[in-house]
Amino acid sequence: MEPRVHNRPVRPPPRPASGPYRHSRSSVCIVHTPSLEPITTADEEEDEETICESSDSPRTSPSPTHGQESSTSSMDDPVPPYTVAASLSTGGVGLFATRGILKGSVVLSEAPIFTQPPPPARTNSTIMSALSQCTRDEQRQYFNLANAYKAAREGKRALLPALGIFETNALPCGKARGGRRAGIFLVAARLNHSCHPNIARSWDEDAQRMTFRALRDVAEGEELCMNYVDVLGTRAQRMEELRNAFGFECVCEACALKGEELAESDRRRAAIRRLFEEVAGCGSEPTLGLRKVKLALRLLKDEELVHYEASFCFDAFQFCVLVSDYMNAKAWVRKAWEASCTTSGPDSPASRAFKMYWANPRAHELAGVLPPATLHGPD
Repeated sequence: MEPRVHNRPVRPPPRPASGPYRHSRSSVCIVHTPSLEPITTADEEEDEETICESSDSPRTSPSPTHGQESSTSSMDDPVPPYTVAASLSTGGVGLFATRGILKGSVVLSEAPIFTQPPPPARTNSTIMSALSQCTRDEQRQYFNLANAYKAAREGKRALLPALGIFETNALPCGKARGGRRAGIFLVAARLNHSCHPNIARSWDEDAQRMTFRALRDVAEGEELCMNYVDVLGTRAQRMEELRNAFGFECVCEACALKGEELAESDRRRAAIRRLFEEVAGCGSEPTLGLRKVKLALRLLKDEELVHYEASFCFDAFQFCVLVSDYMNAKAWVRKAWEASCTTSGPDSPASRAFKMYWANPRAHELAGVLPPATLHGPD
């Protein structure tokens, strides 16, 4: 029983460094997420024209459409840009935009009312103990949340109410021995699922808060939704995962497609998932890897999915630094930074790492591993 997460394909971990050559040309592995600690060497010299004085070097924070808190942010606005209302698509309630929200804007920033360690340390008793420290209003709101474990269903046993509600609504937040802690966010628990989400979440370890940002411009009256499961894969695969984990079937716009439109959407999403895995194995063939990245980005655009844009752009950056193509590398990591600012904000670990590599792409550990070549920048 796991709290709901954005399940994403997992790529191989980076190979450990050993000796002066960290990667052999036959075993270069493209890593999904950036390291926050650049690799530098004593004899590395900066090219002022391409690194320090380049006109595209990062000097300022991103614009509001790339993650900065704007007038639509709930962080500095006493009136939040959402309201809780009945959701016709689910038969329950959901969060709806009360005004237009710009792409990248913070919609909600919320601290958990309590957190729990991963199983088996998490039990009905530990949850009841944590609830005893909450206010009466928080307790009332908690027991009004959805419970996918009221009755036994295929592969799932019924759980006591407090535990069942937690397993249905908890979000991962922070690390714990043996796994990640999970917490309850009373407002965010009203965010329904969509396979075409307009909201992304990110955990701020320093502030101990979960932040929810708009993945695209949201119109007034539009329901705010995030994805409970991986959105890559066919509708049938997504439906099965949602039934198994939460006991419901999705009725979002992506799942409502029929006929050839549905078949095309399924093919695109399955292809993106396949490319996500294939790109990681193209470290010794950067030209091929970059072609796969560009195809994946086109498919993501067709499906209007933002979640994986930063990852694929960072892959393209790594292919460029492998062959010392630093000009195109900077263009790709800038695009990764912009996408990351939208999904997780400019101060997230990934965004900071992307900005660092934008300023100095030669700091990456793969820089110059393969013979020099010129690739291509973003379309």
